[in-house]
Amino acid sequence: MIETQETFNFTTMPFISGILALIFGAFIFIFAIWRKNKRRKLTGINGFTCADRMVNTRSTEKLLQFLALVLLISGFMLITFEAMRIEDKVMTEETTS
Repeated sequence: MIETQETFNFTTMPFISGILALIFGAFIFIFAIWRKNKRRKLTGINGFTCADRMVNTRSTEKLLQFLALVLLISGFMLITFEAMRIEDKVMTEETTS
């Protein structure tokens, strides 16, 4: 592997976007699980007493978990593809030099 400045520069825009997607996805997923657990406790029953709100609450939690899952998968894919692109770029530099 050629040790140039470019091989150590991993802070590209897709890499940063992937990390941010992973962070926000994990935060939203944890928030949805926390909200679900809070709703099931005895103190949370008072906040979610209406049956009409219960349907909206469950669908909101499922929507949040789906959004978090999409963010986690897309962040992982962005990081993976960017790492593969950088590695391919380094390999082509190595073979042409």
